[in-house]
Amino acid sequence: MTHIQFDSSYGGDALYAPDSPLREICGDIIPWDIGGPQPVLMEIEEAGGFRGEVLDLGCGLGENSRFLAGRGHRVTAVDASSNAIRLAAERAAALGLDMRFVVSDAITLEGLDADARFDTVIDSALYHGLEPEQRKRYLATLHRVSTPGATLHVICFSDLVPKEIAAPNRCSEEELRATFTGAGWSITSLEPASYTVSVKFSRDILHQIVDVLNVPGGREFVDGLSADEQNRLLLPVWAVTADRA
Repeated sequence: MTHIQFDSSYGGDALYAPDSPLREICGDIIPWDIGGPQPVLMEIEEAGGFRGEVLDLGCGLGENSRFLAGRGHRVTAVDASSNAIRLAAERAAALGLDMRFVVSDAITLEGLDADARFDTVIDSALYHGLEPEQRKRYLATLHRVSTPGATLHVICFSDLVPKEIAAPNRCSEEELRATFTGAGWSITSLEPASYTVSVKFSRDILHQIVDVLNVPGGREFVDGLSADEQNRLLLPVWAVTADRA
């Protein structure tokens, strides 16, 4: 799989490593940096999907976290990238938001206080970045740091995304149900949804990506993607909600 350098990208370098064929195409574009919270997450919040202590995993630049804090939620935001956490904390402080930011690996969450427990957990586009064998360990860790009856929301690439683009990170409904159940979570909702990407991550950029990766049917996939009113492309994802078993 093409190597992605998350921490360096938040420090101003390109997202893809120097030996990646996608480096020249994408430059310094961070596809998930849309300058605000994910609309699908906003819908979950507006429907009452967040309560108590909230844990935001893979928070990146903190757009989702700041949205939730601005709505009155108590938020702890975690990312493995120290550059991302530094920038996210600076932006939250500038808005006067009372939040906690932690640098930690999501699979272990060793950076959290030993007694930290959360009532709601959000994973916006982190789960699909894990290898299949890592996912059960990750969900078990979330079970450990959550309270009885806690709610977990996961937004992850669906298997409608061509495997050449997202392999091994695409997620099927069958994989999600099996992995969640085996790690102590009971899925209450699993629905197709859309993930908004940066307007810079345009249809032309995606055309170039599928061409250089020789994705079968890649251009048809790209041409079939919808866009929002700001001309930001919408990628197919699963929106999963699960209760701590």
